[in-house]
Amino acid sequence: MHKNLLRASAVGAAAVAVCSVLSVSQASAAQTCSSAGANARIQVMTGIIPEAQLSVPTCVEAVADGKVRGKATVNWGFINDGQSDMTSKRFTSFKVTTRLESRAPGGTDVVVNSKTCDVTAGINAAPESSLTCLTPAVTLDPAKQWSGDATVVYDIEGDGKGPITWQLTGSPLMS
Repeated sequence: MHKNLLRASAVGAAAVAVCSVLSVSQASAAQTCSSAGANARIQVMTGIIPEAQLSVPTCVEAVADGKVRGKATVNWGFINDGQSDMTSKRFTSFKVTTRLESRAPGGTDVVVNSKTCDVTAGINAAPESSLTCLTPAVTLDPAKQWSGDATVVYDIEGDGKGPITWQLTGSPLMS
């Protein structure tokens, strides 16, 4: 019962943190992002390392000089039940590939630019934080619609299962 209460509190705190990040980001640039819950999961970890609360909103963002870029922000927090090991290595690898996609009217998404960011060191160093992976910006073609999308590939330390691929929900289209 106590563990479930901690889990519910942690999920609520993670959702508030994601909304705060999105609110601050939206004030600085025009962007369209996936919903806070669309790309969220609780990942069971090995040993006495706590469960991981993961959330990765994907966005397309208009930036200065008439340009646009894709954006994915990895938010994490580890549940600490007071007996958890908060110092051990959690992941052997944690990488996010962010994509900027365009769509001509009536067409399908085409990847215009992408970038892979290795956030392994950051996620292993802090029990709670976030890191953003941005594609290089390209000139905005107003005749097309734009979206941000991403894929996360991670490998949990010591579980022996190998890499896990997480296909994220892309952002809504931006015109």
